[in-house]
Formats: sequence, C-alpha cells, structure tokens
Amino acid sequence: MSDYLALTGEVVFNKIMNPDNFMGQSKYSLTIALDKKGKKEAEKNGLHTEDYKGNTQITAKRKAEFNQPDVYNSLKEKVEPTHLSLFGDKVTMLVKKGKPPYDNYCYLERIRVEEKAEGSSDYDPAEF
Repeated sequence: MSDYLALTGEVVFNKIMNPDNFMGQSKYSLTIALDKKGKKEAEKNGLHTEDYKGNTQITAKRKAEFNQPDVYNSLKEKVEPTHLSLFGDKVTMLVKKGKPPYDNYCYLERIRVEEKAEGSSDYDPAEF
C-alpha cells in the first residue's frame, strides 16, 4: 500500500455530491488547503500543488464510474457523503499516487472528516 498517502487540511472546494463533467468525463473532486503535515507529505512525494492566498492547495479526483468516495466521521464510522460540508471541514483524505508520467497527481480513495466547520451541518442539496 506504498502508493497511498494520507493528506490533511481544510476543505476549499467539494465536488463529491455532484461530479464535474469536462470534455465527456465525469469526476468527483476534493480540493483542500493543506496543513503543515499535509504539505510536507505532498512535497515529499512530489505531488502537484497550487498556492492560493498564502495556502498550499491540492486537488484529488476520482472517476465517476468508480462511484463516490467513501466518507467517514472522526470516529472512523462510515457516513453519508452529505456529512462532508461544501467548505471549511478539517479532513484527512486517502489518495493514491498516479503512475508515471502522472505521478505528480493523486486520485481520491476516501475521506475522513476530522472536525466539522464551525456552524456547519450536513450538506443539504435542497438548499441550492
């Protein structure tokens, strides 16, 4: 399981409920602002990150044909994907490094919500 990495940070952009469609491909994605530990892990493994307003961000994707990634709460119990807020939750995402020549990208396997964002509740698509 050496190709798997645990990256930690805060959710910036969540496309887990509805996958993005781009040029005929549907993918789930999660972008997080990496904390110090997550940033160190991403850099050590040569993953592609972006700097935005002083934060280092990383996006992990998963093809829709592989279904939604599993979501767990802080007690490591499997929960509905709606448990993950649109932004602000502190999470750990398990990702798999790509194979060369895509080894600087990562693919989303599962997500654990370590701490909910202050004042947030489970995502309700009916609100949008």
